[in-house]
Amino acid sequence: MKTKNTNPAVRILHLEDTDTDRMFVRETLASEQFAAEIEVVQSRETFENALRSNIYDLIISDYSLPSFDGVTALSIAKKICPEIPFLFFSGTIGEEVAVDSLRGGASDYVLKQRPARLVPAIRRAIADAQERTRLRIAEEKIREQAALLDKASDAIIVCDIERRIQFWSQGAERIYGWTAAEVVGKKLPDLVFDGNPPPDLEAAIKILNERGEWSGELQENTKDRGPVTIEARVTLIRDAQRRPKSLLIINTDVTERKQMEEQFLRAQRLESLGALISGIAHDLNNALSPVMMGIDILRTNPQPEEARPIFDMVEASTRRGAEMVKQVLTFARGADTGKSTVRLDRLVKEMGKMVTEVFPKNIKCQVNVSPGTWPVSGLATQLHQVLMNLCVNARDAMSQGGTLKLSVKNAQLKSSDVSRYPEAVPGDYVCVSVEDSGTGISPEQIAKLFQPFFTTKGPGKGTGLGLSTSRNIIKSHGGFIALDSQLGRGTEFVFYLPAANASEGQEAPPRAPVLPAGSGEHVLVVDDEEAVLAITKSTLENFGYVPVTASSGPEAVACFADKRDTIKLVITDIAMPFMDGLATTMALRKIKSDIPIIITSGLDREKDEDTSHRVKVAAFLQKPFTAETLLTQVHNVLTAQGGEAKLQTADAGDSKRPVAAAVVV
Repeated sequence: MKTKNTNPAVRILHLEDTDTDRMFVRETLASEQFAAEIEVVQSRETFENALRSNIYDLIISDYSLPSFDGVTALSIAKKICPEIPFLFFSGTIGEEVAVDSLRGGASDYVLKQRPARLVPAIRRAIADAQERTRLRIAEEKIREQAALLDKASDAIIVCDIERRIQFWSQGAERIYGWTAAEVVGKKLPDLVFDGNPPPDLEAAIKILNERGEWSGELQENTKDRGPVTIEARVTLIRDAQRRPKSLLIINTDVTERKQMEEQFLRAQRLESLGALISGIAHDLNNALSPVMMGIDILRTNPQPEEARPIFDMVEASTRRGAEMVKQVLTFARGADTGKSTVRLDRLVKEMGKMVTEVFPKNIKCQVNVSPGTWPVSGLATQLHQVLMNLCVNARDAMSQGGTLKLSVKNAQLKSSDVSRYPEAVPGDYVCVSVEDSGTGISPEQIAKLFQPFFTTKGPGKGTGLGLSTSRNIIKSHGGFIALDSQLGRGTEFVFYLPAANASEGQEAPPRAPVLPAGSGEHVLVVDDEEAVLAITKSTLENFGYVPVTASSGPEAVACFADKRDTIKLVITDIAMPFMDGLATTMALRKIKSDIPIIITSGLDREKDEDTSHRVKVAAFLQKPFTAETLLTQVHNVLTAQGGEAKLQTADAGDSKRPVAAAVVV
């Protein structure tokens, strides 16, 4: 006895115009226990309506129909429902027509003279249709997955065991620049390492073979040979016999992230450097203060004529040292002290001296400064940084030696001239040129030269920030930069800065310093530096004051408490151990609230000046200061006691000009 078929009923659309044949198909399926739901149609209209309205698993059609034929029915079915298997069951179809029908998309044909083939043919047609559906779904899934892979920002690469590329995602195209058509079949190391794999690659391959996976960072190349930092994850794929079959590689471009990390670490180093420089600046300013004040005192005494140039040299060197300390501190802190008149001809001459003394001896430096060069308005420290960056790049381009030419001249750009420089506007400029006889720069590199982090130097030899920083500095000064380079012949960088008013660059003729004297006023001087304390005391004594000294805050408070009625002014350093200048000021104010106080500092001027404003001291002196500056401030503060005192500031640079009021820091 046959078992009952428990499978779901197969939905069949039967196109047949003869009742006998319809019954025959139904009975044949029933005798084979083949569960089926059969819908019978006879005309073209009902056939099309049925296909559009319902879902079927199989179509069985006679070949010869009145006013309608099986070939037309097959064409209609493939157009409306191409996935439904189509089976001819006819007594009139010939062999040639049957073959043509199979080519047209029919699944099979069964002659009515051989009804035993009907059920097996139906089963086979349905099974084939189900397999086609399964394959179509699988292919669609694969296509969807491939589309998702292409949408990924990472590079997804599949290689065979010989490292030949089999799959190359669109993410890989975006990162590396090669299209899939260009790389499939080629060996991956030959592309990304330019045929020179790094030494640690062998160790990575060994780990991959042992563990089946490896991850790490690699320095690779793109299509245009640009460097790219890759975070790679490689998985070894094995076949059913556990033999290595292929490699799945997922690479992430972390170039920008690494650059940001490096920039962050560089900022941290600069921050630490700033703290270190602050301490060094304090000590250097304290060391320079006695020298600067001592020169003024020595000049008040008769000296032989031949000693005068020596005094001038010592004073100039001291001032230059103080200015260098200020510039280094400003650079380390990133402070903007405000633009001033800058003489680029002097900066260029100083840079020429530095190049001659510091650069390798096989590099010859030539300086050409045109007479009457106009001044510019800017930050001397930043412009010095631009010159230094350009000179260092020139040095690196002349590893075998050469000639470095520095020049500065006036330039008047007209409307016809600015077409050569897109960022320029007509006007008066000062033009600075830095020219080397080095290796030169290729046109491809010139296009990227001012991009942040782009460098033509080898690994570890450059940050790629020098030229981008220089360009930003020049633009912030209202200027522009250009270059001309030829491979093997050298490079010339030229930058233009707007000229300031020519009268601003003219220096006032030197005048003999006028050092105001006191009338026996008692002045308390507080400083933990013995040399500063001694020279300040000597200066005040020589000009009519009665100095009282203290080397610490507690000592100053004790001394002031004892002589509060005689001390008219306090001068205190802000940075002292145990009890700093601000704490000392507050303590003295508790003893006598209206005592005028001058604060001195060798540290951060802007910070200490702001603090002095908040505690309302009378004046601020930035170390190192001259005797003229000290005496002028003391005189102004004491004189202002009869009226409303104003907070003022002064530093070493004020000694060559009249000081109209007291200064606070």
